[in-house]
Amino acid sequence: MGTRKTTEYIIDIILLFMGVGFWASSQSIAHGSAIGLGGEFMPKVTSALWILTSIGLLINEYTTPDDKVKGITANVKGFVATFVLLFAYIFTLDILGFIISSILYMFIQMYIFVPDALRSKRNYILFAIVSIVTPIIVNEVFVEVFSLILPTGLL
Repeated sequence: MGTRKTTEYIIDIILLFMGVGFWASSQSIAHGSAIGLGGEFMPKVTSALWILTSIGLLINEYTTPDDKVKGITANVKGFVATFVLLFAYIFTLDILGFIISSILYMFIQMYIFVPDALRSKRNYILFAIVSIVTPIIVNEVFVEVFSLILPTGLL
């Protein structure tokens, strides 16, 4: 088995175990509301989605043919840039707010991982549209549906 496939299996199994751990932890959260959804709802939903996603990744890896290549071909610069970007996102969340911070984070993250061959004016416009629309929709869902307030920052 190639290094890539082995690594993917290990990551997928770790993700599955983490999801199960999150799900088990979410079961101990007390129901916080007499009417409607309490504070335990979202952790239970997200941990269940985490588990389903990791199972899907395992199934996908199982059905993907092995490339038999030995050696690691990871994008180390992209990995480090993502960590730096995540810390910057967390730091700016209270200052700039959820919407602005998320727009910047998403656009830069897409820029980091899109290969040079796919970097075009059309794709940059697509990145901008997705980066603007997604945080606004997420904010509206959290505020209007779940009655949760995300950091507003400058807005």
